[in-house]
Amino acid sequence: MSFQESARTNLTKIRSRLADREISPGILFIAPAVLLMLVLITYPLVETFRLSVHNLTSGGVEEFVGVSKYVALFTSDWFSNVMFNTFVWVVGGVALQLIVGCSLALLLNTKYPAKSVIRAGFLIPWVTPTIVTAIIFSWMYSPQFGIINELLISAGLIESGIAWLGTTDTAMFAVIVSALWKQFPFVMIMVLAGLQGMDESVHNAAKIDGAPFFARLRHITIPALMPVLKIVLLLTIIWMFNQFVLIFTMTGGGPAGATNVLSVKVYRLAFEQFRYGDASALSVVMIMMMLVFIFFYIRALRKRGESI
Repeated sequence: MSFQESARTNLTKIRSRLADREISPGILFIAPAVLLMLVLITYPLVETFRLSVHNLTSGGVEEFVGVSKYVALFTSDWFSNVMFNTFVWVVGGVALQLIVGCSLALLLNTKYPAKSVIRAGFLIPWVTPTIVTAIIFSWMYSPQFGIINELLISAGLIESGIAWLGTTDTAMFAVIVSALWKQFPFVMIMVLAGLQGMDESVHNAAKIDGAPFFARLRHITIPALMPVLKIVLLLTIIWMFNQFVLIFTMTGGGPAGATNVLSVKVYRLAFEQFRYGDASALSVVMIMMMLVFIFFYIRALRKRGESI
């Protein structure tokens, strides 16, 4: 059978299956996009893993080295510091985002004038490009011209400007605050949506019985919001873990490696030190860590009845 005859036969089979509704027509419409995504995602992943187990010799020949790059990675003098910085960055940022986002959601769930305008105003940080956020906060943290130092000096809390991004004791906290401003609206809007979907009769009954606010929050609101909070928690962890632009623009991983997290370290290994194999190995480690959070995210969605 020639190629043309085979193609006609396959086309006839597809048409017959479509006629019998064995194949949804929607599959054919999304097939090009799916194939494109597979090429754009699968190839880089495979190439990253291949580079992580090969070494480029002086003669330009690739040599298979197995897991030696991973062993060197885990035993390097900088790995523990980068992991600790990443832990502080993710845990600190996620904790503050949840606290601020949930608190504002509770406030915005009450009756007040110009409700739509105020809610829309809180979304401005979320729609602001990350690079713009980084530049704005870099200016605000400036020891000479920053508005933060100006306000603190005016209030009498400090005598001279503090180099927030240039001191190892304050750099991580300063960057976490900028990430808080950028991403808390997502937590706020998700929790607010969950609050508005709750049954008010339960709260009203608790109020009639004399239950105080914090008792209602602990025993009614938080348990009802738990499915939403789990998804928000996992998404914010994933986003903070993958964040690169904010830290790299504001500190570049400094000072003295105080904000050098995994994403920044991968960039420096690949594009500053040209150690593509080591950068690929660290990227694979990051992917493996992210798969854990993705697993819990998918499981949380399935518990809510979402089809994955």
